[in-house]
Amino acid sequence: MLVPLQKDDFELVSGWLADPEDHFKVCGNAFSYPLKREVFELFFVESSGDPDVRLCFKYCVDGKAVGMVHFTRIDRQNDFGHIGVAMVNPQARSAGHGRAMFAALLKLGFDQLNFHRIDLNVFESNQRALKFYQEVFGFQVEGLARDTIKKDGAYQGWYTLSLLKPEWLAQQ
Repeated sequence: MLVPLQKDDFELVSGWLADPEDHFKVCGNAFSYPLKREVFELFFVESSGDPDVRLCFKYCVDGKAVGMVHFTRIDRQNDFGHIGVAMVNPQARSAGHGRAMFAALLKLGFDQLNFHRIDLNVFESNQRALKFYQEVFGFQVEGLARDTIKKDGAYQGWYTLSLLKPEWLAQQ
């Protein structure tokens, strides 16, 4: 179940991002490492909750949070939503929670928010996530933005992937 993030979720989320590599895969350089409480509260809680701007959720199973995900850069004029930060608790990976969380988010986006298009970015070094979005949900790679982020003195790019409502409906 998708539940809006609250300020008291900081310890949970920052714990999931305690490993610098996990932090980079999820946040890139958008949020400094380690994640700071003020940044979490401002971005994921205080500026969230407006279905015309940003919606941030934790994903709960049996009342326990196992992941987080959010829509950002929501564009109502063009029926568009971008999936920004998405992650599953490292201790709960490979149990199907990522699949269930994304299924719930896509259902929300296409059914309730009436998006026509949902997109996301994946770092080229994160081949596991790239394969997951393509094979499990049918996201299409639109291109590679080359050398968009610098890590440890080296540049890497990110893929932009998208899923359109008719493609999603065909899978239902």
